[in-house]
Amino acid sequence: MERLPAGEVRTGPAYEADRLSDRARLSAAAGERRLALGTDLVLVFETRETVRMALEELLRAERIDDGERVAGETAAFAALLGEEHELAATLYVDVADPVALAERLTELAGVDQAVSLEVGGRRTVARPDPGDSGSGAFHLLFALDSDQRAALLAELPASIRVEHPACRATATVSASQVLAISAELKR
Repeated sequence: MERLPAGEVRTGPAYEADRLSDRARLSAAAGERRLALGTDLVLVFETRETVRMALEELLRAERIDDGERVAGETAAFAALLGEEHELAATLYVDVADPVALAERLTELAGVDQAVSLEVGGRRTVARPDPGDSGSGAFHLLFALDSDQRAALLAELPASIRVEHPACRATATVSASQVLAISAELKR
């Protein structure tokens, strides 16, 4: 199954018709996929729908509606979802001031390689996107083995850990968050 079918991507009037209600619905549901890690790191698990919406917003902002360009952008965004046995997430450095953000990013160099998911007593280290720049948002993929996938689908406890010299944090994934995150695995 295609992770982000091009036929699902809306542009122009087709997107505008539902844009505000879709954004409100996704925003309301985001809390179930969001984990605070320490004072200034936030991990948000992505879904096919959140990635599609980000793509549609980009296409809208850049006024792209040419089929070939839409297909190219769709392929690039689909890669953010990884493979079917992977969970996608974005790690944000949550610092509003641009100068403070730049300083914190320097302190946190390599943090995208220091994040792991533990489920069912087994740990997997996130695979970062090597193309991420210094924007403060890092795309991560957690490759799950069959036991980890089964544990998430069985709604077993899970946690996220950051083990970086400038930040050490662990967050327990609540039962409702496990349910929201594992929904992507059922697709």
